Amino acid sequence: MTHTPTTAHTARPAPDDLPGPGEAALWTVRLESVPVARAEHVLDRHESARAAAFGDGPGRHRYVASHLALRTVLGGCLGMEPGEVRLTREICGLPHCARPHGRPVLSGASPPVQFSLSRSGDLAVVALATVPVGVDVESRAFRHPDSPLDGMIRRLHPAERAALARLPPAQREEGFLSCWVRKEAYLKGTGTGLPGGLARHCVGLAAELAPGGRGPAPTPRGWTFLDLDLPPGHRAALAVAQVIRGNFPTLFHLTPREISDSLND
Repeated sequence: MTHTPTTAHTARPAPDDLPGPGEAALWTVRLESVPVARAEHVLDRHESARAAAFGDGPGRHRYVASHLALRTVLGGCLGMEPGEVRLTREICGLPHCARPHGRPVLSGASPPVQFSLSRSGDLAVVALATVPVGVDVESRAFRHPDSPLDGMIRRLHPAERAALARLPPAQREEGFLSCWVRKEAYLKGTGTGLPGGLARHCVGLAAELAPGGRGPAPTPRGWTFLDLDLPPGHRAALAVAQVIRGNFPTLFHLTPREISDSLND
């Protein structure tokens, strides 16, 4: 089933919001209205360089706004200012690659916390846990018209392809999207990203879209996959490197005002 996370009142992130063992927490934010005027005083040089590389203004704004939101969440939960958050990357999760382009992580954070950031259009989602975590959100209109659905399905694990083939044609695209966000979330959590291979592991489909209500069992051991009920028009999933039984993630709504206030303190 698709889980509706426990919703908390909208408030600035605080240390009490930091998830403990066996827990996860999510923040959503609408990016269009996030003020970015002070971003140069908050983002690090790598984030600033990435922002400058965007060729379009709206894309640059969404990138900057999402990273200000990430820093607001991490800083609030760790009791520090957003600009004091130090980000780095782990060594790549792919075999035979020792370059530092793996999972983004905090440098010297105490208590230790893992995070993941995803954005789709105007919506961004931040996930926190005490273990490796990945989150992905996609618009239901995300698929490029030059990428036929059948061609994308052929890139998946054989068990996922078989499950999608059993769906009625009218449900196949939604079934694929439910698998895709799980796949992206897991590959973010492992630190490999899409080069880690779409067919290497089976992550399954959302239960309500799987044939008979039960899709293929995920093959990554020790990982929990949750399908998330986020705003209409989107499909999202969370992958956490631990077994979560009954403790569904807490969902917070981060407003542009809260981000602005955190930057102006």
